Amino acid sequence: MILNHVMSSDISSGIFSDLIAYSRQYSDDDVEIKVSNKPISGCDVYHYHRPHLETSLLKNSIVTVHHDLNDDDKWHLFENFEKQYRQAAKVICLNTIQQSILNDKGIKNTVVIPHGFNQHIFSAENKPVRDMVNLGVVSKRYGRKVKGEALLYDLMKRLNRDSVRFTFVGKDRTQDCWKARDLGYKAEVFERLPYKVFGSLYKSLDALLVPSIFEGGPANVPEAISTGTPLIAKPVGMIPDYLDESRGIFLTGNPDVDASNINRFAKDKEYQESIKFEAYLNANNAMTWEQVTKKQFSLYQELVK
Repeated sequence: MILNHVMSSDISSGIFSDLIAYSRQYSDDDVEIKVSNKPISGCDVYHYHRPHLETSLLKNSIVTVHHDLNDDDKWHLFENFEKQYRQAAKVICLNTIQQSILNDKGIKNTVVIPHGFNQHIFSAENKPVRDMVNLGVVSKRYGRKVKGEALLYDLMKRLNRDSVRFTFVGKDRTQDCWKARDLGYKAEVFERLPYKVFGSLYKSLDALLVPSIFEGGPANVPEAISTGTPLIAKPVGMIPDYLDESRGIFLTGNPDVDASNINRFAKDKEYQESIKFEAYLNANNAMTWEQVTKKQFSLYQELVK
């Protein structure tokens, strides 16, 4: 089988590079993988990652929905993608929210295959109860503030400085670290961190904080799940597929309510222990990148047959 990953643009993307690398790593020996900006004739399957940049798709095409279908950014408007979604033999959704939206619009050729985690880097542990909980914000900071910086700053004004601290990881997160320190928190930041040490990073976190407005994934969710790290997150992207209130906290968007819930997690030791233990028990629900890749190749094989 010859598989063509069609990028439709030469703009670099970390997650796309990772997807291609795992595709190569876990493919069978009889699979030839070609990566190109435009589709290469004569291939058996075409996997498009930016379908909105294509006028039409070739036969045996698969597309992945990498963004939040509720995102109101002009580049992510549904009409930019609709024709290609309907043309594709299969549409891979990262979460059930995407699948439900597409199904409601009459696009039924969908399957949910989420992002995975690297089993050689991440492993689960039952996290100890701590007097000061370390909240991790692990994402690049975007100018549109879609990662929920407004809610993050409102939470910083309300959380208990004696029982909450922050670790920020990602490009341009230094300004958030400075803000936290200005407000009296202990905080550290790593704008660049080798991926091989991310396993140690999650071991140091008591919860992953995801206040995002819109998310396709995010990719840090399966990493957190696989390490037994509780989520404190808005119900966007993949998060409702993994989180319930026994093993994390749903953010409501109301900073008073959300800060009260987080402060309880930090101060109530029995509650914190229960949340962490349930998150640990849930660790096996995250898929490895090998499992994700195998599911994708099963789709490819179906099209070839």
